[in-house]
Amino acid sequence: MKKTMIFISILILTIIAFSANKVIGVTTTTTLADTNIFDEGGYYYYSDYQELISQVYEDVYDQIYQEIYSEIMDDINEEFYEQIYSQVEENLADLLTSEQLKLYIADFEDQIHSVVYIAERSVFGVSAYTPSDGTAIGSGVVYRYDELADVYYLITNYHVIRNYVEYQSSSAIDKNEISLDLVFADGTSVELDILGYDTEVDLAVLTFSGVGLDDIIVSEFEDEANVEASDFVFAVGNPIGYNFYNSITMGIISGIDRKVDIDRYVDYIQHDAAINGGNSGGPIYNIYGKVVGINVSKLADIEIEGMGFAINLDFIQRVISRIEADNMPVNTIMPRIGANYYIIADKIDGTTVELPSLTVGGQIYTELVLDLPTGVYDGLLINKIISDQTLAGILGVGDIIVAIDTYNIHDKESFLEYLYTHYEAGDMITIHYYDFDETTFQYENTISSITIELK
Repeated sequence: MKKTMIFISILILTIIAFSANKVIGVTTTTTLADTNIFDEGGYYYYSDYQELISQVYEDVYDQIYQEIYSEIMDDINEEFYEQIYSQVEENLADLLTSEQLKLYIADFEDQIHSVVYIAERSVFGVSAYTPSDGTAIGSGVVYRYDELADVYYLITNYHVIRNYVEYQSSSAIDKNEISLDLVFADGTSVELDILGYDTEVDLAVLTFSGVGLDDIIVSEFEDEANVEASDFVFAVGNPIGYNFYNSITMGIISGIDRKVDIDRYVDYIQHDAAINGGNSGGPIYNIYGKVVGINVSKLADIEIEGMGFAINLDFIQRVISRIEADNMPVNTIMPRIGANYYIIADKIDGTTVELPSLTVGGQIYTELVLDLPTGVYDGLLINKIISDQTLAGILGVGDIIVAIDTYNIHDKESFLEYLYTHYEAGDMITIHYYDFDETTFQYENTISSITIELK
């Protein structure tokens, strides 16, 4: 308001001063419509005082008003900016020295200390030694304790113990040559036993005796519904071996339900907490000290940084449940049709399909054109049956699967998404298919159905 009054006062004084330099004349016959307001001699013509004021105002506005207005507004803006900056600076200083902010920071640090306390007593090293491959080092987290049996349960990645498992199954095995141990921070170790594993999801459940051991904490799993992108996470493990035993790194969840390997359809949590070799099988905790995933891999490239992946809780708990129930068929919960196949929609041409090759009765046919059953435009045309899997001995080469239960098959990606989302190995499904005659190379026009177990 003060600035506005100064502006008005200056404008009035300017008009008065400007007018005082003019010779003022009076006329009652000349109008503004047919006379110059201000002639070359510097005179104003007016019939009354108010008209004079109006003429002078109009004359000086463009010359003076805008310049004065701009200067005053610059002063006002500068003053406002200074006030705003001073206020922000004052508020920031108050915030940084406030007890409330100190309390928030202290609470956050306490939460981190709690996570570290749990991790140091729940996450341990896993060493799997074989003569042919040396020692594979990973990490694992204790998730259960059986008080009656005095046995701890630990989860890690299958690939940490893979060489040990494969060597163990050899007929020429010498058990004294291999070892699977849980390694503590002081270098001591205890023997681990394998309860079960999932080769596809890449998880393994191991057990060890609690006799003589104390100060071990069982880590809890978080509720999957509480896991969201942007949550803080802490990765715990032994990067590059035991010289960096139980290193803890912090990051955030960058995304959930990531599908890194399109053929497996395992859902991963993407995060940017630093992980390296030796972190495999180690957990990521949230700020509340609960496990939200098991680290499995890191994308490494000169153009990639901060992309780590952990198996999500849904898969972890499904695998654990099957292993503990001793119900893990063929070492994975991931269902398999057990066949190589062509997608009809990719090969169709009107009412026929042209196949690059098809082996029928031991003979390879190339550029083979087959007439499709009436009304069939989608489905899977079997190219090869894999022995000892789902379709072995049930369907044959050339047969067309058009539906599973009530799901109609259109393309590979959506088919696999449906299969892995709705079924596990061991589930029963009904397959709807058209039978192929290997002698006539013709299809039955009547659809057949069969209920089988997924392997």
